Amino acid sequence: RHRGSLQPRSPRGRGVLPRTRAEARRPLATRPTPLARPPAAPASAPSEGCSGPSRRGIGFSPAADAMDDERLKSGDAGETSAATYVASAACAPFRGAHRWIHNLADAVGWQLIAFIGSCHFGLKGALMGLVGHASLPYAQRVLKLSAEQSQRYGIVAMFPWSIKPVVGMISDVLPIGGYNKRYYMFGASLLGAGAVTYMATATLGDDHASAMTYVSALVLINLQVSVVDLLTEGKYTEKMSDMPEVSSDVVSLVWLVLGFGGIFATVVSFFVLPTKNYRLLYWCAAPFALQAVFTSALGVLPETKAKSQSMNHELLAKHAPLFVIGTFMAFVCAALAAAQLLTTDMFFELWFTAGCALALSVAMFFCMPARLAKATLFLFLTNTTSVSFGSAMQYWFTVDETCNPGGPHFDYLFFTVYTAVIAQLFGALGIYLFNAYFSRFRMRQALMISALISSVASIGDLAMVMRWNLRWGIPDKWFYLVGDTILEPIVGMMAFMPGTVLISKMCPKNMEATTFAILASFSNLGNALSGSFGVFAMQYAGIKTDVAEDGECDFTNLPTLIVVCGMLLPLLAVPLTFVLIPDMAMTDPVKEDRVGGGEEENAAQEEGERMGLLGGA
Repeated sequence: RHRGSLQPRSPRGRGVLPRTRAEARRPLATRPTPLARPPAAPASAPSEGCSGPSRRGIGFSPAADAMDDERLKSGDAGETSAATYVASAACAPFRGAHRWIHNLADAVGWQLIAFIGSCHFGLKGALMGLVGHASLPYAQRVLKLSAEQSQRYGIVAMFPWSIKPVVGMISDVLPIGGYNKRYYMFGASLLGAGAVTYMATATLGDDHASAMTYVSALVLINLQVSVVDLLTEGKYTEKMSDMPEVSSDVVSLVWLVLGFGGIFATVVSFFVLPTKNYRLLYWCAAPFALQAVFTSALGVLPETKAKSQSMNHELLAKHAPLFVIGTFMAFVCAALAAAQLLTTDMFFELWFTAGCALALSVAMFFCMPARLAKATLFLFLTNTTSVSFGSAMQYWFTVDETCNPGGPHFDYLFFTVYTAVIAQLFGALGIYLFNAYFSRFRMRQALMISALISSVASIGDLAMVMRWNLRWGIPDKWFYLVGDTILEPIVGMMAFMPGTVLISKMCPKNMEATTFAILASFSNLGNALSGSFGVFAMQYAGIKTDVAEDGECDFTNLPTLIVVCGMLLPLLAVPLTFVLIPDMAMTDPVKEDRVGGGEEENAAQEEGERMGLLGGA
């Protein structure tokens, strides 16, 4: 919630659909399904270090490994020495990983594997991680932005993530050069790579022109990552649909390389941030942006050339409702981004943001079945009403003594690097706790408990801002590590998982990918609206964070902001569950809406439910 404000936000208390699309659409704890395995190596074949047959690796016979173990233990190992056995055991995980990748490549092709690495390691992992770690120090130390400005520009920077449905639809109906994906990715990558290179070489100041240049660069970087992510996801989702037996392996690979990319960005930031040369992070990010230019231009992502070079009017007419809602969402997002740049009238922004939220809430009932629309509305409203004031908290934690007397004054290395590593580790614990305990609850209970936990978790922020932790004898860093760094990712995952289960149950059959694409954009728009409400809240509370020389800072009403926006507003999810969420167990199958008269009566029932809810609203 507090780190990387110019990146997509973590799911903690902000609804349950995260920002970037591949990870939002698949279960996080899916167990890999074994691929077709080659014949096992003979039991008598000795292992010779890392070059010998794999032991315990994917694609090998457990019986052969067991026989080999017995042979070694009994001393009848022939030429196999104890040292060789130790070396073999040490190398087994690497051989197993190699065989797993090899089998997956045999199934889906090396080109797709390579492009998943290009996208998820290079762009979503390394590039976004490096740019994200640079965002806070660059905003504070170079551009001298206030917390309010930082949050405004963050909303604008994330604009490309909310228009992904429109980008996907355009690429599907209008091929360029005979390809639906290649040249869209190439064009977006050129823009993104140019923006990263410019940020690495340009010397910006604290004037308005520099701030606009910075925001424009972030928009282009996010455009590159979002477009490549979307179209890559479309290709491997297509492959998963054709080969269901490899689905969980593909998802596991995506998350694996994404994690390695994030680790790489964290390691690089560990060495760069102490130098205070924040442009160096963009230099480190530039190769990852540039590699996508070449992988897309060379057609590494496997794609069949379209038969026609013209617009596919038949596909456009067939899916007209999706095009309409996608275009409407893009229009709302563009208007919201423009409002952040063109006006500072807080009451105009308040009513404009509320109007956008209302329009989107109504629109979803015209593009989805009523049952799915209700679930989406619940997630959208809980996301939007969990008002984000993350920039104010970031500044309170990191500004110097002049701006925040007696504050914690965290350095960027601790605040963005150390805590990020720990948070990633404990996010996995949140998944375990959900699977172990929450999965047995009824849907309403799980969502209500998630809202309560999210509300209670904000007490840690309140305790730090009120300096209670110092009265209790707990240093700031230790209290922050336990509260925000350890507990928050656990709470975030426990709040995230019930909504994912809910949506997966409500998706129409054979429309899962399309549905999640629309829902992901609703989630991103919910984040943007939450941030816009947060700008109003910071203005109304009188939060001032002018970090320029002789600037004014005022965090007096920050505790009130935490109580109202961080603790009370998330509780609105509790009454909403009784209105919008079905009373069912999380393990119950969802019954199809069937009425005796057939499809026409089903359609009439759906339409009646939609109009009834809209009329009641």
